[in-house]
Amino acid sequence: MSVVESGDTLLLHFISKRPGGEIFEDTHTGDPVSISLGKKQINPAFEDALLGKSEGDTVTILLPPEKAYGKYLKRLIIPIKRKKLRLEHEPEPGDIITVEVFDRLCKVTVVSITDTKITVDGNHPLAGETITYEITIVKILKND
Repeated sequence: MSVVESGDTLLLHFISKRPGGEIFEDTHTGDPVSISLGKKQINPAFEDALLGKSEGDTVTILLPPEKAYGKYLKRLIIPIKRKKLRLEHEPEPGDIITVEVFDRLCKVTVVSITDTKITVDGNHPLAGETITYEITIVKILKND
């Protein structure tokens, strides 16, 4: 039976869970995901955990915030004057909108709204959370 080596292409299924066990991503409802090891397509911790494993094996990986979606940074909560925004519709708290920051378009979450400003959160929605990943190796495609 072959084992996973660096450079192999793998077909994987995975489940991603928040700290309370809430599943926010599950590939089992579709086709397996194809990744090639050593090409920076997945988190380095995933690659390390998969090396030496076999088809059918499942590995569980716990990633702290700094290795998952980053630490939650209060400085990314920013009030923006309404007149600087080009909004297509009136947003509500919790909506994700696109704003321009330093000539880059960024998706942010609306935190609060007043007549003159909209406060947004630029953190990833999962920032600050430790995430659990269960990764199952469906198939190993050897790259000779």
